[in-house]
This record gives sequence, C-alpha cells and structure tokens, in this order.
Amino acid sequence: MRKKSKYIILILLIVLWGIFCCLNIVKAGFGITPPDIVNEYLSPGTSFEKTIYLVRGNPDEELTAEVTIEDSPIKDWITIENGMMFPLPKGEKKVPMKVKITVPEDAAYGRYKGKIQVRAISSGTNEGQVTTLLGGMVDIDLTVTEKVFSDFRVKTISIPNVEKGNPVVVIVNLENLGNARTRPSKIHLEIYDLSHRKILRSADIFEIKGWVEAFQTGQVKGELPIVLDLGEYWADVSVYKGGEQVGFAKVHFRVIPPKERAVVQKPSFLTLSPLTAGLILVVVLVLIVLFIVFSKRKRSQMKEKAE
Repeated sequence: MRKKSKYIILILLIVLWGIFCCLNIVKAGFGITPPDIVNEYLSPGTSFEKTIYLVRGNPDEELTAEVTIEDSPIKDWITIENGMMFPLPKGEKKVPMKVKITVPEDAAYGRYKGKIQVRAISSGTNEGQVTTLLGGMVDIDLTVTEKVFSDFRVKTISIPNVEKGNPVVVIVNLENLGNARTRPSKIHLEIYDLSHRKILRSADIFEIKGWVEAFQTGQVKGELPIVLDLGEYWADVSVYKGGEQVGFAKVHFRVIPPKERAVVQKPSFLTLSPLTAGLILVVVLVLIVLFIVFSKRKRSQMKEKAE
C-alpha cells in the first residue's frame, strides 16, 4: 500500500513538473513567419520590401526584439525599418518587422545568401538581469539576374463616384512581383443597374494610365467614356495580363451631380463696391481738373510770349 502511494505521489510530481515546463515554454514561445526571404529575379539597382511577423503564444509582458544581421556578402543590402531593437508590446501576438533589401547598381549576377537573427529579450526581476527568450532565424536567398521577369498581383479594384458627364474611372492597385515595370494589358468592364440584372454597357479598356515599378505596389487607371443617369450602379471588373484574367471584382459606385465650379468674372464698374467706385470717380475727376489747369497755364504762357 505504501509502495503504491509512493508511485502515485511520484506520478503526480512528474505530471506537475510537466505542466510547469509546458507553461514556461508557452510563456517563452516565440516564432517567425515566414521563416525566409526568397527572390530569384532581382536586377542590379532594384529594391523590395518583405514583412516578417514575430509571433508569441502568450504575450503577457512587453519584450524587446533584438535583430542581428549576420556577416555575408549581402549584409549591407539589408535594412530593418523597425530598427535593430524595437518593442514587442504586451498583448500583441503578431508584430510586423519590415525588411528592405536594396541591390547595388554594381552587383554581379549570381546567387547570394544571408541570415537575420531575431531574439526576444526581457528585463529580469533583479536589477541589471536580462532574460533571453527563444529566438528565430530568417534565411535570405537572393538571385541577381539579367533575365527580365514580369508578373503582378491584383490587390484591390475600385471605382470612385462619377460626376455626371465624366468617364467611369477604374482604379487597380497592383503588387509588382517582377523586376521590370508593369501594368495590365486590359481591363474589361461591365456596367449593370442597381439590381445587377440589366447590363448597360460592356467594353474593354486598353489604354491603361500609369506603371508600377519593379517589386513595388502602386495604382494604375483605366477610363470608360459613358453617360449615365444620376443613381447607383454595379460594375463587374476583370483585369487581364496578356490573355489571362488575373483579377475580378464586383464594384458598387454612384453617379452624382457635377460640382458647381466658380465662374471667374471680369471686374466691371457695375460690379465694384460703392466705396471702390467712388474712389475711382474721385481720382478721374482730379485728373481732369489737373489737365484743365495745366492746359490753361500753358495757353497763358504762350500768350505772354506772343505779346
């Protein structure tokens, strides 16, 4: 019986110790996602950004992220926009870390690798004591190439309200995934009534305004001249890259009355204020009087000379 009791106590102690360890692991849990930065189509002189998330399982205290860029041929290409040390606030499970990579103009073609180490540290209970929690590593794998690679991802599609008589403007927000500037080959637009049953116009827009530079995010626009009555409408918008549809959205928009534009009037005597008109009249009368006086004096002088 005593032996059995000892075994039970031992098992309970082991279970409690396991729970304690698990709690400590959860408290100290720290991860990085995604764990790598890969780009196979970089050109000399280009740059791009990547957001890495620092994740904690139980953010019950404020910590500090300490970043170290390991020595490698691309160490100077890497910039941490948050800084090399930044806070991990209490209560936030995911904190973004923005990494910017800039390829020098004189970079040779080839493959480059590097690493970024991130540690989460906290101040200990005793003065001067620092506790380092579990850290993580970001692997970097870059290829600088002379090949031209064009690709993009559609992020958002929108149509702002249209003043009656103006064209419908489609705004497409793109993320350029390639190493050359890009834009869609066409935008297909179908405009419906508010019930989205009756199609009012279907057209392709080939004249796209604007470009998005390599590895950047930006906007391009397409315009469709059409006269619509005041009211609300739906539009089915398809974005194409070559012959492939790469984006689609149903967009609600309104046609609103045109804004009144101020009419610039030329100043006239009738539109001047009474005070201004009076001053002008006084100045004119004074000039007339001076002219008459000057003329009389001149005539008198001429008569005196003649005599």
